[in-house]
Amino acid sequence: MNPLKFTNNIQSGITVISNEFIDQYMGKADGEFVKIYLLMLRLMNQGSYKGPEQLADVLDLTQKDVLRALKYWEKEGLLTSSSSELERTAEEKTSTKETMEAINPDIAITVPAVPDKIEITPKELSNSIDQTDLGQIIYMAEAYIGRPLSHKELISFYYMENQLHFPQDLLEYLVEYCVTKGKKSVRYMESVAINWYQQRIDTVKKAKEQSAAYTQNVFPVMKAFGISGRNPAPSELEFINKWNEMGFDTSILEEACNRTMLSTHQASFPYANRILEEWKKQGVRTLDDIHALDQNFHASKPANGNGIPDPKKASNNAFHNFEQRSYDYDDLEARLHNLS
Repeated sequence: MNPLKFTNNIQSGITVISNEFIDQYMGKADGEFVKIYLLMLRLMNQGSYKGPEQLADVLDLTQKDVLRALKYWEKEGLLTSSSSELERTAEEKTSTKETMEAINPDIAITVPAVPDKIEITPKELSNSIDQTDLGQIIYMAEAYIGRPLSHKELISFYYMENQLHFPQDLLEYLVEYCVTKGKKSVRYMESVAINWYQQRIDTVKKAKEQSAAYTQNVFPVMKAFGISGRNPAPSELEFINKWNEMGFDTSILEEACNRTMLSTHQASFPYANRILEEWKKQGVRTLDDIHALDQNFHASKPANGNGIPDPKKASNNAFHNFEQRSYDYDDLEARLHNLS
């Protein structure tokens, strides 16, 4: 069977799907896989495909679900290696394996591995609903969503209760939290649950604290790093929460991000973390404190014969020492990025 080809030589506003796809592939594929394939086809036809995160956001799916679908279609021969190169790269970046702390205990952020869904029989699912608190949660969810849940959606709630180990009150809060945001998709709820699991949120109190903290500096930091179109990854959010706990206001965090971008030309949370930790040691509280440190640093540089500070001379200023240590931050961040 020849691989199907994407084409944009068609009338604007129309996406053409091959009969071969309908006859040979659609019937045996998972429904979500078909939705992902069709959306990807449409986006690629109009030249606006940006990657798996875009598909996950539009369809209210987890990125892991999207990557699984893309791998399936590649296995079926409908995506070539070149067209799925971005997806494989993204899959490596979003691996659920824990980040190794051995790289550098001072800056490593660990993210717990997310368990895969186990296969359960309809009888096991029914028993769990009848004999545990899951039935009450499902009843509440159906009331909020406004319809009975499908078998697949019931399995999602089973997964959240039995494998992510969410207690009843946390599951109830999860449903309320998502519905108040205008998100009634169970897929979206499961995605939020996985995100909470990775952040070790296992009580309603922690979830509410996270919700409050999420609005504190998350969007300014993401904007300062030039990141848009997605939510922060769990490891990134842990860094931001850590910075909030340091007591820095938004302007300080933005300054650290700006300096990180100037130094590394990329959104390096570990690098920004080193800057902020050094500022914390120096007692920084305002932008004026940072400017004072800068002035002291420049004033302490030995001058050359023309009275101009000699850039070749090393500085003993503690604020700048962290850049002169033996760490290779580009290599360090690349290793962290691949493992997170």
